[in-house]
Amino acid sequence: MRAAGRALASACLYFALAAVTIHLTSHEGSIATVWPANAVVVAMMLQRPRSEWSLYLLAALLGNGAANMAIRGAGIGSLMLGMSNLPEILIAAWMFRRIVSADNALLHDKGSVYRFILAAGLIAPAASTGFGALTAYLMFDQPIGESLGIWFAADALGLLIFTPFFHSLIAGHYVQCFRSKSGIERLKTAALQGLVVAVAAGVFAQSTYPLLFVPVLPLILVTFRLGWLGTNLAVMLIAAIGALATMHGVGPVSLASVHGFWAQAGFFQLYLAFLLLTNMPIAASLNERRILLDKLAERERAIHLLAERSSVLLVNFSPAGRCTQVAGDASSIFGRPAADLVGEDILDLREDCADALMSAHVEAIDNPQGKAVAEIPLGNGRWIEATFTASYDSEGQFAGSIATIFDATRRKQRERELADAAQTDELTGVLNRAGFMERFQAAIADRPETGLSLALIDVDRFKSINDELGHLVGDAVLREIAARLVSEVRETDVVGRLGGDEFVLLLRTDNSEVAQGICKRIVDRVASEAVDMRFGQEVRTQISCGLVYHIAGLGVEDMIHNADMALYAAKRAGRNQLRVAA
Repeated sequence: MRAAGRALASACLYFALAAVTIHLTSHEGSIATVWPANAVVVAMMLQRPRSEWSLYLLAALLGNGAANMAIRGAGIGSLMLGMSNLPEILIAAWMFRRIVSADNALLHDKGSVYRFILAAGLIAPAASTGFGALTAYLMFDQPIGESLGIWFAADALGLLIFTPFFHSLIAGHYVQCFRSKSGIERLKTAALQGLVVAVAAGVFAQSTYPLLFVPVLPLILVTFRLGWLGTNLAVMLIAAIGALATMHGVGPVSLASVHGFWAQAGFFQLYLAFLLLTNMPIAASLNERRILLDKLAERERAIHLLAERSSVLLVNFSPAGRCTQVAGDASSIFGRPAADLVGEDILDLREDCADALMSAHVEAIDNPQGKAVAEIPLGNGRWIEATFTASYDSEGQFAGSIATIFDATRRKQRERELADAAQTDELTGVLNRAGFMERFQAAIADRPETGLSLALIDVDRFKSINDELGHLVGDAVLREIAARLVSEVRETDVVGRLGGDEFVLLLRTDNSEVAQGICKRIVDRVASEAVDMRFGQEVRTQISCGLVYHIAGLGVEDMIHNADMALYAAKRAGRNQLRVAA
């Protein structure tokens, strides 16, 4: 029932438009110069499923026939005129349905405009022109040649001018546009459309000067200021005013030809086609630009929102290294709000990271296909990571770089913790073999002025402790000995466990008195202080120690070998003592 009611409403609207158009724009029963009635039915069909289209075609037939009978008083001729419009309506609706976008916009980009012009300005009206002109010739004694031209142009202009307007009106686009505007914006819109009406009325009210070019000026203004919807309405207003004036023999069109009505009607149709076809591509380009700007603005808002709610800071730099745009919380990294950074040179953002940022910026520019990553310490244990990539503007021209900067302190701490864990002996907490060897090799490479000494330590008769008292006691002994080693060395020295019951000391001195003093204290303390166990149990332990001093030409393996020889010398000499490598 609702579908039938909507179809009936379209029949009534078709009848009203057709009757008014025939009455105002036809000449002595001739074909109307502009035919908007088909456009309203097509626009309504675009809002409905195809299963209901037959109802609207029937509505168009009834509305057309009724209008022709009411104005022209014809019988079979009126029915034939109504039937001639049906193929045009069906083809137009079918082709326009393929153009309409997902958000129900008929004209949304230049591609849709060109397809619309092809369908509305050529294919659809061509489907009805032959039968319609023939009907006008046979039933209304109209010249066949002029009828063909006027019919085709009238139907094409009707679809081109009025379909976008009625589609936007029925789809609610005009209502949405009105609601979205402020009071001032509504007044400006009304003023612009009023200007179009005033100019068009002034031009077509006189027949002295050929001022047909004048309405183009306010129409272009409307196109730039109001977009699609405003352009559709403005062209429709100019068409209505011009058609009324031309049909009454008034206006600049009457100056265009002395060959009577048909020539004037054709010229007016050509004029409307010029207005429409020159402004539609402009409106399409502006609409595409507006959509692009909206998308860019939306993307920029999303980026700013994301940056503000995360620890990431996005900074754009010009090729010269000047900050052009900032998104995110800059105060946590640079100590200043984002707005204060715009216009600053990259070297002035923060003194302790300026050089690293500039180097990464230059690297990104020199290698536009890659990226430059800088991990920068800020002091007090804080780190930032900055990733620079080359940036380009909307035309593909190089624009500088964009940096993604975030606080990397937690990650660096975690990396340090993982690295320490990988180099730490799980049982004793001192360095394992890998961790100690890394520091030992680094110390040899640095060649400190204080010199180096290496001491190898082995727990005497540790196997007996494990065999007689168990591995739990053995582990406790190793932990206690490691703790005593750490407590006896200096902060600059390094303690490690090479494996089993073998420990190693890296002493940052080659002074024999200092090095031997440390080692002797350790040997004496281990021997004199028993390891306290649970339930009052004590375990007596001893260690043997081999010491070697670093001299020029000795490498890592050489020092370990010499210290090992000294250690075994201590073992052979009775254990619980220190021996120095020769």
